[in-house]
Amino acid sequence: MNKQIIFFDIDGTISDEKTFEIPESTIKAMHLAKDNGHILIINTGRGSSTIEKQIKNLPVDGFICGCGTEIIYHNKQIVLHQLSDNLKDKIVRETFNCHLETVLEGSHAVYFPKNLRDPMVINTKSHYLKHHFNVKEYNHKSHPLFEKMALWFFLDSQIDRFIEIFKNDLSFIRRDANFYEVIPLAYSKATGIKELIDLLNIPHQNTYAIGDSANDLTMLNYVHTSIAMGNSKKDLFPLVDYITSDIHDNGIYHALKHFHII
Repeated sequence: MNKQIIFFDIDGTISDEKTFEIPESTIKAMHLAKDNGHILIINTGRGSSTIEKQIKNLPVDGFICGCGTEIIYHNKQIVLHQLSDNLKDKIVRETFNCHLETVLEGSHAVYFPKNLRDPMVINTKSHYLKHHFNVKEYNHKSHPLFEKMALWFFLDSQIDRFIEIFKNDLSFIRRDANFYEVIPLAYSKATGIKELIDLLNIPHQNTYAIGDSANDLTMLNYVHTSIAMGNSKKDLFPLVDYITSDIHDNGIYHALKHFHII
């Protein structure tokens, strides 16, 4: 089989979204794919500052991080798309004006506001601290370095106002009832893939992607062969070429086996 390039989401695809555990069958499948000469790339919404050692220890060739804003290949950062200082300062200011709980994600650090309210944010910060990530706090006067963000809103939030203010600068991906993933308008997991395969001179027909959620849609739509995990949001199923089994039912292994990658 010709050399293929496979792009993997992390949360809900490689690792459990709540426990962060990686199934043994996933690790085995990735090693087999690598041994067969294929290129393996993590394509995640996370910034590179919040990728666990267990993910970095997988047999991958590189990472597309922050929804296409950063590319690392063979341990070297080859692409970093940064927001302007003025835009970053405006985002920080309006986050507090609109009463949002916004996690600012960058290649060097991740920034949380004080006095967290949402259980998912509290759990995420705890997990990051446990793994000794570069976790910082910020306030309305801070000047954090970040490429994208995740935000949560509440009954007292002005989420519609925030979206209106930044509609020409940012793309808002609805991940849950009160949760948006927010990225620079020109970037996505798909733009990261295109940028990397162009740099590596890999034909589009050799591209695969495996994901499970709304922020994987651009990636799944762009690649030649798209695969949804069995535990995906059901609205992904009609949009992909193949639906594999659940993450805890050897989903990655079955998918790579089905396409003769292993």
